[in-house]
Amino acid sequence: MTTDLMSIFKSIYLFLMDNLHQSLYLEYRLLKRGYLLYRHEVLKKGKTFEIYVKDYLAEIYNFSYKNPRELAEKTRIHSKVIDIFTLRPDLIQQYFAEDFDFNSYKQLIKEYDTSEFIPSKVDIPDSTYIELAEPNPIVEQFPILDKEEQLAKVRTEILKYESGEKQPKHIGQRMFGYLLKANYFSAYNDEQRNEAWQKFTGLDSKPEMSYLRDPSYNKNSIVKEKFSAQLKQIDEFFYLVGLKM
Repeated sequence: MTTDLMSIFKSIYLFLMDNLHQSLYLEYRLLKRGYLLYRHEVLKKGKTFEIYVKDYLAEIYNFSYKNPRELAEKTRIHSKVIDIFTLRPDLIQQYFAEDFDFNSYKQLIKEYDTSEFIPSKVDIPDSTYIELAEPNPIVEQFPILDKEEQLAKVRTEILKYESGEKQPKHIGQRMFGYLLKANYFSAYNDEQRNEAWQKFTGLDSKPEMSYLRDPSYNKNSIVKEKFSAQLKQIDEFFYLVGLKM
């Protein structure tokens, strides 16, 4: 009986301490929420890891703040959590596979700060290496661009839609929405999205925020086939400039 009571009190204590740590450390709270979603969506329901990451990062893009100082602090923390998910999926899968508590969180952060993710050759089938070793006509046809050149081509394309040279206008705004979604820019609310848009395009105009929040949003209920063709058009453009979305 005494042992059972001790076990109950210990469980309650650990639960309260974990909630305290979550209330004190935003970074831990975001990772803990990600852990709980991972256990439910990936391990229980079978959602792919890639889709899980996209869905969860979409959830934490928006947050409220009371003043500029709090905005700066939350932006820094949210950006780091996003980097952990996108740059170190190995750590996420490793630590989320078991119980994730405050000590696990501290160990994960320590590894993130002091180690690098280097894909191992044994993780990739031999046929992949054979295939990559052969000439690739697509790569030869479209030269590899650096990130600055890639984004410059996207900017030029967006400005064609904004100027009316190409139609419909929302295609360009959706393109920028995909850049935000892929974390090429940090923006967690509409004000930051608008600032990022104006800085990137050099325009003073305000884009339709629904496309920046969710570039796949069918706002005007466009016919399904036409809408799919428009999204495919964007996908093909990004492919040609070498950006992975």
